[in-house]
Amino acid sequence: MGFVVGLCAAVAGNVVIGAGQCLQKHALNRLQREHDAQRELALEGGGGGNSTLGARSEAVAYSSALDVRPRSGSVASARGGGGGGGTPAARQGGPRARYTSKAWVAGLAMNYAGEVFGNSVALSYLSAAVVAPLGIIAVIVNLVLAERFLGERITSNQRFGFAVITAGVGCILLVAPRRAAADDPAQFVQAVVGSGIVGVFGVVCAVQLALVALIRRGHQTLFLYVLVASLFGSMNVMASKLLTTYARLRMTFAAVPNPADVAFYGAAGALQARPVLLFLTAPQAAAAAAMAASIVGQESFRQQALGRYPVMRFQPVFFATFNVVATLSGLLLFRELDGWAHALEFFAAFAAGIALILYGSRFLQRARAVELPSHIRLHKENLGFKVQ
Repeated sequence: MGFVVGLCAAVAGNVVIGAGQCLQKHALNRLQREHDAQRELALEGGGGGNSTLGARSEAVAYSSALDVRPRSGSVASARGGGGGGGTPAARQGGPRARYTSKAWVAGLAMNYAGEVFGNSVALSYLSAAVVAPLGIIAVIVNLVLAERFLGERITSNQRFGFAVITAGVGCILLVAPRRAAADDPAQFVQAVVGSGIVGVFGVVCAVQLALVALIRRGHQTLFLYVLVASLFGSMNVMASKLLTTYARLRMTFAAVPNPADVAFYGAAGALQARPVLLFLTAPQAAAAAAMAASIVGQESFRQQALGRYPVMRFQPVFFATFNVVATLSGLLLFRELDGWAHALEFFAAFAAGIALILYGSRFLQRARAVELPSHIRLHKENLGFKVQ
């Protein structure tokens, strides 16, 4: 029964996350259209012929369809300022900040609601080896909604890539451990005490600091961004698993001592523990702080990566790396595999699944070559557009 509850929570949470991501994409598209309209007004205020404006308008339309982004100088700067007309957003050369859009904020709220009330709840019943691969549901929901409501075209290569990735996820789910890390307080205490989770978190934090320092020094590669975001995501998974498992056991076994306090203070010390933040004692408060910090860190580096790399290049690699890191850390910390035979079976299927995910991601990363009309080719350098 617990497996079914966890599975339903993960599926529902990822559906909400996928819908939230699509809403954010809609908001960003609307901000870009608003900025393009303001830029056209600024150009009209600065003068110029109708034929030139027509070419610029067509260039904007083509750039939107091809996901070509204008450089920060924009059209007005390429013309040497172009007069004093237009709004501040148009003169600054970029859309207004995304957080000023209510739709974008609502999409972000949906993302975190899906994580907290979907995936985090699922982690209290299921292994991370089950919950992490189910993130493909959010990707598929986002894909379907974007095609249906945002007019995005999905190529046959991309469809094949998603099919291969889904097959890889299926390989992992077939042999993933299906039992919870703890079904009673005693198991929870044993799992936490035996895992050495404090030491593991310390090592991960040290690695993160080193990787972030490399990025700050200019080593800004896709691999580093993916690895940092995946490690933050893994920390979030582990902290969420601890908190939600503790909460589930606390509600089920209300009469016994706090299992989180027993794990860290011992049976006698647990009776003396007092809340340090609202109703949370030190272990839960530390886990909550780690979860909040990991969410901020993951989102920060994920957004930085998306600003530098196309989403179809970043997302599949991030999905595969996150699955590897989160699954392995969950299995090692909570010892969820049932003996050597199950371990060999799981890791063989896991390796095959990750290989399929990476193979499928190659089809998502293939950009279609598009031939621009001659009048766009002639003017694109003067317009400040960069075709990739």
